[in-house]
Amino acid sequence: MPALATNTSAPDKDNALGLLPTWLAVTVLMGITLAFYHRLWLPGLVLIKREAFRFHLPIKQYFIERLGTGEFPQWFPYEALGRPFIGTAHAGVFHPFTTLYFFFSAPDAYRMSTLLSCLMAAMGSFALGRKMGFSHAAALVAGISFALSGYVVSLTEHITYLYPICALPVFCVTLEKALSQDWPWVVAPAAVWATVFLIGDLQTGYYYGFIALLWMVMRVPCPRLSACLRLMLVLALTVLLAGIQLGPSWAVYVHSQRAQPELFHEQALFGSTQPLRLVTMLAAPIAKDADPAVVARLFFGYAGGSGWGEGLYLGIPMIGLALVGAWYRRDLRMLVWLGVLTLLLSFGRWSGLYEVLYHVVPLWSAFRYPEKLISIVFFTAAMLAGAGLDALWARKGAPVLWLAMAILCTGTGLLLRSDAASAWTAASFRAPADLAHEVADSAGVAFLYSSAAALGVWLIHAGARRRWLSEVLFLSFLISLITLDLSRANLQAYHTASAELASFTPPLAEALRAQEGNVGPGHFRVVSTFELTLVVPQEIMQMLGFYGSVSVERRQALDVEHNAQFHLETLSPLLPGYSAQFATAMNKPMGFEALARFNVSYYIGRRYHLQGQRLARTLVSELPPYDLALLRNPVPVKPRAYLSLRPERAATPVDPVALLARPDFLSGDVDVIETSDATLPGPALSGSAVIERYAPEEVRVRVETPQPAVLILLDSFDKGWTATLESGLALPILRANALVRAVAVPAGTHVVTFFYQTPLLKAGATVSLVGCLLCTGLLTHAWWRHRHPAGPR
Repeated sequence: MPALATNTSAPDKDNALGLLPTWLAVTVLMGITLAFYHRLWLPGLVLIKREAFRFHLPIKQYFIERLGTGEFPQWFPYEALGRPFIGTAHAGVFHPFTTLYFFFSAPDAYRMSTLLSCLMAAMGSFALGRKMGFSHAAALVAGISFALSGYVVSLTEHITYLYPICALPVFCVTLEKALSQDWPWVVAPAAVWATVFLIGDLQTGYYYGFIALLWMVMRVPCPRLSACLRLMLVLALTVLLAGIQLGPSWAVYVHSQRAQPELFHEQALFGSTQPLRLVTMLAAPIAKDADPAVVARLFFGYAGGSGWGEGLYLGIPMIGLALVGAWYRRDLRMLVWLGVLTLLLSFGRWSGLYEVLYHVVPLWSAFRYPEKLISIVFFTAAMLAGAGLDALWARKGAPVLWLAMAILCTGTGLLLRSDAASAWTAASFRAPADLAHEVADSAGVAFLYSSAAALGVWLIHAGARRRWLSEVLFLSFLISLITLDLSRANLQAYHTASAELASFTPPLAEALRAQEGNVGPGHFRVVSTFELTLVVPQEIMQMLGFYGSVSVERRQALDVEHNAQFHLETLSPLLPGYSAQFATAMNKPMGFEALARFNVSYYIGRRYHLQGQRLARTLVSELPPYDLALLRNPVPVKPRAYLSLRPERAATPVDPVALLARPDFLSGDVDVIETSDATLPGPALSGSAVIERYAPEEVRVRVETPQPAVLILLDSFDKGWTATLESGLALPILRANALVRAVAVPAGTHVVTFFYQTPLLKAGATVSLVGCLLCTGLLTHAWWRHRHPAGPR
């Protein structure tokens, strides 16, 4: 079997760093992590920021509600004309964390899964450090540095992206064993890797493959056939185990805009790391009381938000230790290469390297958010910081460098707090004077804190170098300093609030219920507009801060996916992987006429819309504290199912933009049907179409028509849907109006049933079963050989 690279600078085992008991190191690490993330286990709280509140809670609630009625959810009707529920991956239906939602409320289950991920990050880093020859103390520092780092803390808003990076140390530990020990160890990294796909982060799962390849090349001195075969077996088992998710996701991908790199290019580069943001790795927080969206737009060039991750803080102590570890532990050069490469790639549009891979590497173009790669930088920095601790105790590195950094940070901090710095900031970034002053002044304060941290490391290092500090004091002081420094800057990067916020019913939802009676899918759609200007009561802003206030305001506006919790459908999209046609249509603002063609009956927006006489008459309800108004669409709305008054045949795919510009389409007269058939039923001069049953995966429509007609159902055209008559005769489903479904119905009275089954779900489940059997066989064989070793003959 291949021999892994050995540690050429192992710590001295005859000191406290080497003799620190494992149980004590683990206890300290668990205690610090639990203390930092205390709001994840204290009762009565909910994670309030962005996707944690508006996406995961409604999605999981929908999943549990459907299972509670004895149905397995495969279709999600509450956004974008309907979307595949399993194929879009982010629901994470098959991940082990889903079991938590059977025993706890959705907010508590989400917090629990988030806490378990953070604990896994800490313990995985500790185990990897020990595997790489770190002392217990150094492994402890690696665990603290990673679990409390800014990017990991920021990702608590999105478990789909948090879990994969927290699992990375565990994956690397198991990969080390798979490459160096008995063959059955290949099951361990495959299982970890598969869970990354199962939670829905196909992008990071894709990156895992490159990490594994680099790990094998750099950690195995001479890449041998055995190591290559082991890695290929790990990959094969991973694909098999995750087949139940990969199959449906592939079916969605091949029909989405992501499969067309020329169309997806701009979105793929969305979420690139602006190089100027790297300053916040050294000093943070900056402008914490300002509007993050405004700061991001003026200072970092983000047009549509506040950057993908809220915090990038690592701190001078952690970065300094990482540099020391990289310099003196040459056997860890793989971590250095991995960190540098992913940092360059995370720049996205600001880095030519990402563009090259986008056009050259297969499937690289299918993903967006290059900034996600920076999480790997944080992982490598944390591991190298652990190695740096051992080097410091071994009297390596010059203490004067820490003093120089403290002086540099002090000078930078004092300079930034000057009036000249504020004036330069305002002029350079064209920012308002008060905002420029807040940014410059807060950056100055942050650098002064970093100066104090660097000065603290200098004192600790100098004391240890001269043996003025014992091993215990050296370790205690340094761990305390790193923990306090990371906590000071990063504790605010995960946001919680009272759990009552996850359960209140917005007044506009009550108004819709009063208007429509029993709301539910299949009746009408709502569109809620988003504007950058935030309007909330002052007490909400003071209590919840910016991100919490945005979440409450979006819930009041029934924005996606909050609408799903009240069984209201919206035209707006949130789940990834929608079709190129839908993306093209949504890129152009739709007027009320276009919205009416897709069954949008209500509109939620700012109250300034009431200034127009046309809309003032359509007011249903308003919410002055949030400047929101619920309006009825002033244009007659098409029903969910109807017989086409003028079907028009199109032999080629329809351009949604051109269609939305046609007056005869906006007036409701014409429906454009994509079909290769030479004939198409004519206008439905009479007849009716009535929905008898509307469930997410089954829609039954009763049609009465004296002549053949085209039935239009204003739900998404998607693979997996079939249509049959009451006799069992299958009807081809045609794409209508670029986005929705249509079938040609013969004359007479008929019941047309639309039924949905997730494409490749059964095939993927079969593949996963095969993977489980293979893994079980490998483990059983290893157990049998261990229990019954072959004796001498």
